[in-house]
Amino acid sequence: MGNMVTLNNAPHNNDRFIPLDEALRLLRSPQRITFIDTRNRKAYVNEHPVFSVNVPSDCVEFQVQQLFGNESGIALIIGDNQTLTYWVASVIEEITRLTPRIIEGGFIAWKNHQLPTWGGEYTPSKAFGEWVEQTGKIKNIMPTDAIQAQPDYQFDVRPFSEYQKFSLPNSIHCPTGQLGSLSVSNCSIYVHCAGRTRGIIAAQTLADQDFNASIHCITGGTQGWELAGGVRSFNNHQTSNPLQCKETMAMHAKHLIEKFNLPIATCDHEIHWATSATSVRMITVSEDPTTPQAISPTTLIQSTDQYLGTHNMPILIQGPNQLDCAVSTLWLRRMGWDAWLRDDYVPEPVMAEQIRAISPEWTDEWMRAKRFIDIRSSAAFKASRLNGSHWIPRSQFDETAKLDQCLFVCDHQQITQTKKLAKALNLIDPIFIAWETIPEELIDTSTIDFQTYPVDQALFFPDRHQGDLEHAKGYLDWEHSLLPTLRDHGGIPWKSINESLDQPKSHLTTFYQKVHL
Repeated sequence: MGNMVTLNNAPHNNDRFIPLDEALRLLRSPQRITFIDTRNRKAYVNEHPVFSVNVPSDCVEFQVQQLFGNESGIALIIGDNQTLTYWVASVIEEITRLTPRIIEGGFIAWKNHQLPTWGGEYTPSKAFGEWVEQTGKIKNIMPTDAIQAQPDYQFDVRPFSEYQKFSLPNSIHCPTGQLGSLSVSNCSIYVHCAGRTRGIIAAQTLADQDFNASIHCITGGTQGWELAGGVRSFNNHQTSNPLQCKETMAMHAKHLIEKFNLPIATCDHEIHWATSATSVRMITVSEDPTTPQAISPTTLIQSTDQYLGTHNMPILIQGPNQLDCAVSTLWLRRMGWDAWLRDDYVPEPVMAEQIRAISPEWTDEWMRAKRFIDIRSSAAFKASRLNGSHWIPRSQFDETAKLDQCLFVCDHQQITQTKKLAKALNLIDPIFIAWETIPEELIDTSTIDFQTYPVDQALFFPDRHQGDLEHAKGYLDWEHSLLPTLRDHGGIPWKSINESLDQPKSHLTTFYQKVHL
């Protein structure tokens, strides 16, 4: 196998590293800042600093595009390997406008000083959903009662692709952003998702619109339903389109804007931000999946940490449907984001495919390399791979033999930055090829299983939607534990749902103002 590469011994510039006390000072300040955890997805989901976002070294090129856009600010970075973390910081500095600062000692130092951590996926949104249930106008109904007392209408508020896979008997698909378009009234309505958060948000959204109906959220969604002995339905297709009305949609959008005094970003606002060099993020939202470059409001609210990373800066919300925009703006402001409704909708240009890194045409000489290493996602590797190759993501490059010539199979976006990492590690004559260049006859599509769970995938109650009731219960219990975790460390950073939204404050900044070494 040869000598092993020791990433910790690679050279780095100490100017980027800051001690923990300086990191906390930055987190408590109202400047533009994002808190980035560069560890692999599996480790991050197991445990990570509260309100950090995950930008794993395995897929940094993809993740920064989704999270940061053209924003400027401080990127406060934490990892578990000093040199690999430094490399990720270099990538972030190169392909964004963020200025990286790396926490000395990494995640181990954070843990040793007993600073706030929690685990899970989409955890900020999940915790916020629990807060909405406690402070909003939510009426719950237990699954056992919902099974016995059928409503006039029962809506599954998740995206259609999730609803189609499984739902509850008699559920109609209607995502949260479209609830205000329903023309029904003087009736009983149940809403639900697969667990808790999106159902809670949906019920409160109807309450926000003063919807004329008796509204209840089914506790625990499809998971709670199964725990109560109910059965799910599969291959669902029933949509709420026949129940929707454009006039009702427009009326509820206007009602939300006026009731909550949602700020409108005019052309003058945008000119002021531009001339004052204020970073602004623009997000296009739409529950219509055919709208290019758009994020579903339901998805955005459920997993905000996948789309927004930089705090204390204006966020412009635009889209073809004003109700989608109003719902998104309202909820982001409640979460502490400085969200504004954009006065005009200008469709974002369809993103042109990134310029591919140069990868020469296939040559059989490459097959003489000592090792074939595939750094694409584990899912892509499992589906098909170069004959004789092994899956080793970049977060595990310390397993790469320094004296063995390696052929690296990459997605084309990964080639440029992986070359720089290999150079820093002094790998011997590495070869980098894009997956698309491999001849079909050299591709293996046989079924394989990983010896250990892939580190680029979360291992978090993975069978909760496959009928595993123990996993379903564990997941719901985890959601209930989130607010106590925040209270133990720094307190709840959000206002009560019924309080004014005039000046939203970042939940990251608000929380860490009460956290000290």
